[in-house]
Amino acid sequence: MTTGQQPAPSGGFAVQVDDFAAVAPKFAGAGTELASAVAAQSAALQGLGSFWGTTAHGPDFGAKYQPLAVKVLALARMSGIAVEGVGDGLQQMGQEYGVTEAQITAAMKSLQ
Repeated sequence: MTTGQQPAPSGGFAVQVDDFAAVAPKFAGAGTELASAVAAQSAALQGLGSFWGTTAHGPDFGAKYQPLAVKVLALARMSGIAVEGVGDGLQQMGQEYGVTEAQITAAMKSLQ
């Protein structure tokens, strides 16, 4: 048995340590891209100023729009952080599986 490759148990699930390492950077990259998109959108919205104007329903719309826009951008920012965290977690999980697998392999060899 090689490190990172375990045979599938009867249920068909197998942990492939190398898969954690391969996919983790994709999550980290997606989180970074989301953070960049949020920053760009925030700058774009700030550049628009009070685009809803001062006539008719403009001020009412603006009063409702502004706090909601802040919430949406905050949620998107938190989502980016969470997605990056998934990448970090997968990386750490892969390392821990690798350590565990090495310990189990060593224990099995000592029984022979």
